Amino acid sequence: MNRKPLFLLFACASLAAPAAWAQARNPVARPDDPALLLPGAWNGADLEKRSNCAATQNNGTRGTYAEYDIGYDRTAATIGINQIGITGLQCTYSGAYTADRFQPTWTGFYSCTDGKTGNFQAQSISATANAMSIRLSIKLTGSETCDIDAILGGSRF
Repeated sequence: MNRKPLFLLFACASLAAPAAWAQARNPVARPDDPALLLPGAWNGADLEKRSNCAATQNNGTRGTYAEYDIGYDRTAATIGINQIGITGLQCTYSGAYTADRFQPTWTGFYSCTDGKTGNFQAQSISATANAMSIRLSIKLTGSETCDIDAILGGSRF
């Protein structure tokens, strides 16, 4: 069996294929800027792992239902989140955002209606049309000084 014509056919086809492949969009590829998908209302949970708290009873893990209203000001390069917990506790997160396809950064200030305040830095930000997850490192700066590893997660239609 002569394999030469088959090889030449495959070689010619493979030279033409990259042009078509280059135009095809990967359906699971991350968007250029995940913050473009964040604005709006989300329902989900706020999960926290607290450590190094001044009051040791505040150490440990916690989770609560939360609603998030997220805004993104592309011109000012800021993201703001208003969070309302099932208990009525409200928290705001506001800070500077730098778009990066693989490792966006978001750093800022956090405060709650119960008096908690702190600084945060995003460890990861991911978003699709129907799901979002933001992992934060928070350092409380008020009378309580916990280190908090938090995950703000949500879904929407």
